[in-house]
Amino acid sequence: MSSQSSTLFTVGTLLRHAQDSGAPVRVLVQGTWLDGRIVGADSLGVILDDGAAQQVLVRLDSVVAVAFSRADIDEDRDEDARAHGRRRRDPIEAGPVGG
Repeated sequence: MSSQSSTLFTVGTLLRHAQDSGAPVRVLVQGTWLDGRIVGADSLGVILDDGAAQQVLVRLDSVVAVAFSRADIDEDRDEDARAHGRRRRDPIEAGPVGG
């Protein structure tokens, strides 16, 4: 890898790719892996649906790692992908929490 590289990979970037493709993800939060599909997201967190009637809200600043199948992200999912398809979207980013 070149020292000239300016690519920045974030938890939010990977989660946005998974959300856009409808791919299942695993997120590591406080030593526990949580599995599901992202059904909602904002700048502070994501909602994972496990497909078995359980949803969990995960704060982005608590996510240590994100895992997903590259095949699920890369394959052509015209029928299964969310309505906005593969249009470019900004990454999900954790912002400051104000009172």
